[in-house]
Amino acid sequence: MKRVAAADFVVVLVVVSLLAASPASAASQRVIGSPDISVSSPDGTLETQTAQPLTVVLTNNGDIQAGGNSAYEDEVRAAQDVQVRVLENRIDAPITVRTGTLSLGSIPNGGSARPQFEIEVGDAEPGTYRIPVQVRYDHAQSIAYGPGEETERTTDEDEHVEYVTVRVEDRPRFAVDAAGDNAVVAGDTGDLAVTLSNTGTREATDARVSLTANSPGIFFGTADNPSQSISVRVSSLGVGETTNVSVSTGARGDVSPGSYPVVARVAYENANGVTERSNALQTGLVVRPEQSFSLEDVTTTAFRVDESEARIRAQVVNDGPAHARQVVVGLDDAAPFTVTSGEAAVGDLAPGESAPVSFTVQIPADVEPGSNSLGFGVEYENADGDVRRLSAPIRQSVEVGAERDRFRVVDVATSVTPGGSDELAVDLRYVGDEPATHASAKLFASDPLSSSDDGAYLGTIDPNETVTATFQVSASGDALNKSYGSSVEVTYDEPDGDTRYSGSLSLGVAVGESSGGLPLLPLAAVGIALAGGAAVVYTRD
Repeated sequence: MKRVAAADFVVVLVVVSLLAASPASAASQRVIGSPDISVSSPDGTLETQTAQPLTVVLTNNGDIQAGGNSAYEDEVRAAQDVQVRVLENRIDAPITVRTGTLSLGSIPNGGSARPQFEIEVGDAEPGTYRIPVQVRYDHAQSIAYGPGEETERTTDEDEHVEYVTVRVEDRPRFAVDAAGDNAVVAGDTGDLAVTLSNTGTREATDARVSLTANSPGIFFGTADNPSQSISVRVSSLGVGETTNVSVSTGARGDVSPGSYPVVARVAYENANGVTERSNALQTGLVVRPEQSFSLEDVTTTAFRVDESEARIRAQVVNDGPAHARQVVVGLDDAAPFTVTSGEAAVGDLAPGESAPVSFTVQIPADVEPGSNSLGFGVEYENADGDVRRLSAPIRQSVEVGAERDRFRVVDVATSVTPGGSDELAVDLRYVGDEPATHASAKLFASDPLSSSDDGAYLGTIDPNETVTATFQVSASGDALNKSYGSSVEVTYDEPDGDTRYSGSLSLGVAVGESSGGLPLLPLAAVGIALAGGAAVVYTRD
């Protein structure tokens, strides 16, 4: 409690004596008093090696030396323009004050104020400490008043220092530090590892470390069984001792990249067997962008309608951010094609690395030429050996060309003439990608041409090989000297055993001119007629 200063007491005596000696009227009155501000703190316990608030309570229980008007009594007991600060240089402890002088305005008689200071407590030994608090304020010391008189006020200023007592207890204190990069890829899981230290003055027994993530999408455990918090038991942790705590954590695929807070608290038993809890300890989890892959240098071979072995080649690239093990690329969405070889295993890929992949599909005959979109899925193992799969396939557009005949007519040769027969040789080039087996050709001749031998066996034909199909062809007597349209169709087997048809291959068959002279049959008829006439003449003679 504050006591009236000696100077104030003298002033009061002088004022009273002057009043006694003054011939003032009986109606004149004077109220004399002052504030009486005491200081205390509800924060009786401080924690070492932490930043924490220190609350100071200022309570005003003013004094009255000469009473009178109640309003004036309240006025002389009120503290005006109150300012308070903690005197750091007088503290006999490793305590740093981060808050300067605070202005509180006025505190009426019977009132109080609760200013709060931010302090940092260092490695203080357990025990009690006195915190000096300086208080300064103005107040009305006396008020003279009376009927017909002007009210007069005498003011004064007061400044004094009081102490609040705090205690640093003998107890465990804790700190957490990251023990790794504590990073996970969005849509994946990983480990959150921290080092827990006892920085206090007493061993912690039967401790349990609880970790809590309050950010949506951040979880502990597995993606199938996620939890917002997790706890790990630590049997004991001595003074100055550290231990590593590691838990499984993860982030949903829709979590944005960034750093997310994780709150750690330690529950332990005190000397009396009562469970106590530490303040919140902050650590964090870094979420990296979702793992991604891409396809580059995409090429296609034989990507045409009615192809049984159309091939796609590309480079799969690990776009990061993590190392991917046992990468497998699959052709998942190939409609309207039929996948014949749809999976490519490429092994491990570090961020930025690539590897070749290849797939084959069958393109049915009823597919329309044009652009088609294919979906490629990627499966891989993360750092923990857990199998992961891209949440969405890689889309790739490919162009389908029109159907192509695998045989082409490259030459036609014959010496057939009107009314005659001759061999017809048709040279065929095979432009397919795989050998054709059991190939045979059939001739379809049109008037005035006909064929008595319209089939030719060709056997096995390799890609880009040219073979000759030979037929027997005849031309009617009224055939003209020109080319007549005909066609050839080739039947063959593919390597998978399917039988295919080339379709109608058009060709022109040229009918040549006759060799000259009268025709043999007419000449023979004339000769017979002449011989008959000669016989008749001879008989008549």
